[in-house]
Amino acid sequence: MKISEEQIQNELSGKYKPLTVESGITTFPFSDLSDRDFELLSYLLVKEKIESNSFGNHSDIALMQGAAERGRDCVLYQNGEVSGLIQCKKYQARLTKPQFLKELIKFTLFAIRDPEILPNKENFEYCLFVSYDVTEPTLTLIKSFNSEIIKEILDDGISKYIDEVINEYESFKSFTANATTQAIYEILKKISVKYYNSTDLSRELNSNLKLAQSFFKIMSVVDLEGADNVIRKALDDYGLRMLTDIDLKSLQQRIGETEDKNRINLGFVDFFGYSTEFFKFIKGDELKKLMTSIADVSVLLNKQQLDFVNSQIHEYIQRKITHELLFFNRIHVFSVGIAAPYLFKRLSLKLVSRTMPQEMIHKIYPHLKLSKDELINKISEQLFESSNRVMKKDYSQLVGNPSVVQFKINLYNHIHQGLNNIDDAKEVFSKDIKIIKPVLDEIEEIIGKLIPDSRTVVIKDGSFFDNKDDILLLKKTIDKIEDE
Repeated sequence: MKISEEQIQNELSGKYKPLTVESGITTFPFSDLSDRDFELLSYLLVKEKIESNSFGNHSDIALMQGAAERGRDCVLYQNGEVSGLIQCKKYQARLTKPQFLKELIKFTLFAIRDPEILPNKENFEYCLFVSYDVTEPTLTLIKSFNSEIIKEILDDGISKYIDEVINEYESFKSFTANATTQAIYEILKKISVKYYNSTDLSRELNSNLKLAQSFFKIMSVVDLEGADNVIRKALDDYGLRMLTDIDLKSLQQRIGETEDKNRINLGFVDFFGYSTEFFKFIKGDELKKLMTSIADVSVLLNKQQLDFVNSQIHEYIQRKITHELLFFNRIHVFSVGIAAPYLFKRLSLKLVSRTMPQEMIHKIYPHLKLSKDELINKISEQLFESSNRVMKKDYSQLVGNPSVVQFKINLYNHIHQGLNNIDDAKEVFSKDIKIIKPVLDEIEEIIGKLIPDSRTVVIKDGSFFDNKDDILLLKKTIDKIEDE
C-alpha cells in the first residue's frame, strides 16, 4: 500500500543518523541505516530525479508501506501505469547471485498471482538498490540480464531456486511446479533489470547534501591541523571587506561634493556626509559601540565568505577528484586526503591578504611562503605521520567519545585499504600526486576567481528610494541572486 507524504515526513523526523564525512573519500554508510530508512532514502533520491526527468521514462514513484508489499519497496509509474519497481536490499556483505535470483522469483510469483503489479512485461524495469554491492557473478547476470537469464534457464540453474521460494512462503504452496516455472521464465525473459550499489548512490547523494543530512550526521573535514579554527579567529580579529556590485559613477555623485569637514576616515571604514562635530559628540563609549557594530557586520561577512570557500572546495573535490579520478580507480582513496588541506591553505591567502599587515600575515601563515610542491610535501608528511600512527594501532591522537573514535578508526581502515605499511602509502601517493596536481591547479583557479582581491561594503541612506534607476538596479540584483 502506498503511504502519504505526511507519513513520509513523520518517518524522516527523529531518526538515528549514522556518522559520515563530507570529504568525498568514501561512500556513505548505507548499511548502517535501518531497513526502512534505506528504503525511504532511495525513494526520496529517485523522486527528485524523476522530478528533474532524469530517471528513465518513469514519471512518478510511490513508497510502499514496508511490509507484505510483494517484493516491492517502491513502485514506478509511467503516465499512471506501473512501469517498474525498486527493491532495496541492505546487507553488510555483497548480494550473491542466488539471493538476487530468489528475490526476482519471489516478485514474479506475486505478479503471476496478481497481474496488476506487472501489467506490461515488455515495459517494466526491476531496479535493485543495494546498500553495499553485489558479487561478481551477480554483476555479470545484471549487466547482460536478458541474455544471461536465458542461459540460466537453458542450463536449468533457476528451477531449484523456484522450489526453495515456493517452499519458503506459505502463500506460494498452491502453485504447481511446471506451469509456474514456465510463467516465471516468460516474465524473466521480458523485463529489464538495473542495479545501483553504494558507489552509485553516493555519487547521487554527494550532489544532494541537503538530502544526505536528513539521513546522516555529516562531519566536516577541512585540515589536519585545524586551520579552520585559526583562520576563523584571525578573521574575527581583523575583519574582511567584501565586494558588492557598485555603479562607480553613482558613488562618485553621492560623495564627490562632500566637503572635507564632512569626510571622516577611520581606517577600515569611511564616513561621508557626517560632520566632524557629530563624531565629537559621539566620541568615547558611543563611538566604540558604533565601531564595534560595524566590525560585527564585517565579521559576519568574514565567516560567510569562509564557509563559501569551504563549500566550493568540497564541491570541486567531489566533482573533479572523487567522481572523475577515485570512482574510476585512477587514484587510491588515501591520496584524496591531500586535496582539502592543500586547497584551503592555498586559497587562504586571498581571504586574509587584505585583513591585516603583511608582516603579521606571514607570521600567522608561514605556509604562504611555500611553493606548491613544498606545500604538498609538508602536508603529505603530516598525512604519512598520522597514517603511520594508526597503522601501528596508536589511536591516542583520536579525540571524541567512543563511538566517534571507532568511526574514525573505521574511516582510517577504509582510507588505507590495500596498504600494509607506511612505505606502501608513500609509494601510492607518489604515483597519484602526479595525476592530482593539475586537477588541484584547476580547482584553485576556478575558486580563486570567486574571491575578488578587493572587497568593499557601501552603506547608503534611504535616498535611493526616490531614484528610479536605483530601484531598477535593486530589483535586477535581487532577481540575479534568486535565479542562482
